[in-house]
Amino acid sequence: MRFKLLFLFLLFVNGVLFAQETSVQEGREGNAIKELFFAGLKEKMAENYANASLNFSKILTIDPKNDAVYFELASLNYRQNKLLDAETAIKQAISLNPKNSWYLKLQAEIYKRNGNMESLVSVFNQLIQLSPETDTYYFDRANALFIAGKTEDSKKAYDEIEQKFGSSKELTFAKQRFVIQGNETPNDDAISKLLAENPTDVKSYLYLSGVLLDKDKKEEALALLQKAKVLEPDNYEVDLAMADIYNSQKKNELAIVPLKSAFAHQAMPVANKLKIVSLMLPRFNNQTVVKDATDLIQIAVKTHPNDQKLLVLYGDVLYQQNNLSGAKEQYSAALKISDQIYGAWEKLLGIQTLLGQYTEAIKTGEEAISIYPNQAILYYYRAFALHRNGQNAEAGLEIKSALQLDPDDTNLKAMIFALQAEVLIDQEKLKEADVAFDKAIALAPDNYLTLSNYAYYLALRNQNLSKAEMLAEKSAKALSKNASILDTYALVLFKLGKYDLALSWIEKALQNNEASNPVYLEHYGDILFLKGEKDKAIMQWQKAKQAGNVSEKLNKKINEKKYIK
Repeated sequence: MRFKLLFLFLLFVNGVLFAQETSVQEGREGNAIKELFFAGLKEKMAENYANASLNFSKILTIDPKNDAVYFELASLNYRQNKLLDAETAIKQAISLNPKNSWYLKLQAEIYKRNGNMESLVSVFNQLIQLSPETDTYYFDRANALFIAGKTEDSKKAYDEIEQKFGSSKELTFAKQRFVIQGNETPNDDAISKLLAENPTDVKSYLYLSGVLLDKDKKEEALALLQKAKVLEPDNYEVDLAMADIYNSQKKNELAIVPLKSAFAHQAMPVANKLKIVSLMLPRFNNQTVVKDATDLIQIAVKTHPNDQKLLVLYGDVLYQQNNLSGAKEQYSAALKISDQIYGAWEKLLGIQTLLGQYTEAIKTGEEAISIYPNQAILYYYRAFALHRNGQNAEAGLEIKSALQLDPDDTNLKAMIFALQAEVLIDQEKLKEADVAFDKAIALAPDNYLTLSNYAYYLALRNQNLSKAEMLAEKSAKALSKNASILDTYALVLFKLGKYDLALSWIEKALQNNEASNPVYLEHYGDILFLKGEKDKAIMQWQKAKQAGNVSEKLNKKINEKKYIK
């Protein structure tokens, strides 16, 4: 449908790369520019936009008139929906190289997205001057004028198309909008007449159904689409239009049927499939939405089995359902197709650590870092796995690398310091561990897990218990259903001799713990003993042993029937 602003902005995969290389070759002042440029392109392809921007910006300090760099910065900002920054950068690129059609096409995309139709018309005028035989530019200009409400100018633009290129089916159909626009409520005769002129043109049915839908005549619009479906049963656009109408009628059980049909067609762009399923993820509290999203992504993956982004999204859908093994399988499958998918590496590492697959995570982390050496979180995950695997020296090196990258994310930086503290504790470097914990809390004062961990280690050492109490109390009140945090608070109170209060919190911890935790049960017994309830204490110690606590100290408590520090 020509009148739908048929911009040719397809990331300019071939033409722009050629244009960029030419510009770089002509304007570089040494190998540094070339290296930075292609490093930026690599980061861009991996969707590491911050790193890509940094590389391109460095070039401008060497060559401030590098139009290709301004184009790349505009493209990066456009992808991140930073339209004002994108517009500023592309204007700079065009001022340096006004005859580059790719630059103008990106500028058109930017104006299209921000709705600046007046400027959009001006861009198409420039494109027409550069390529006067490209009819799509004329159609897009006419349509932009129509959207801007400049009906007479739009009519003149379409007349110019007819004079220059002759009449065509697309032109006739585009002009029909002026007829329809004149009718506030298109009557059956008007619609029948238009369809009679194009009885087998499904695009006519699609457009006219849209007109009816705008007039809130949903049933009539649906009837047209059903006719179109008979003409072209495999037209995914018809399926999507029908799904839209059913959704607007809150008939979700009917909408999913044409949606599934559309997803089964290879002609439906993968980007559209990704967008539809992605928009469903925030509504996963609804089980119907969960089922529909799962069905759709499975159909999409079956239709496009080698599309990495669909596999990653399938992993996200499974992850949201707590199917970690299934999600891991999809992320791994995506990386087998291409290792240039940063998000898949990070998600795979996250799952491996959650599942306790530390040996796998160490290997995965090493592979990911070899491709993306500037991502601090990858070092964090690998350090975490090494620490849990008892390889604290190696974990310390990875933590050092992560901190040298100085991540902008303060929460991540806090997590790195908290992990460093645990590693240092295992290495019996307690003063350094406290410093690391303090840094973590200063960066993220509301990370209650870190606060609780710090309090726990202080309690075990019987050091700075007043600080431990403050940290543990803040965590317990914030996360009053977290059994581990409640147990830590109970332990701190126990160390302070506040046995009655400690008893109430350890009982809350046990109430919020689905399985009998042997550590909590031992703490429960300790508190009971020092409250003078010896028999109950021994009973809890025995339960702790039955639950899997095999420490020598616990056996000694049971055998000697007394609390042992």
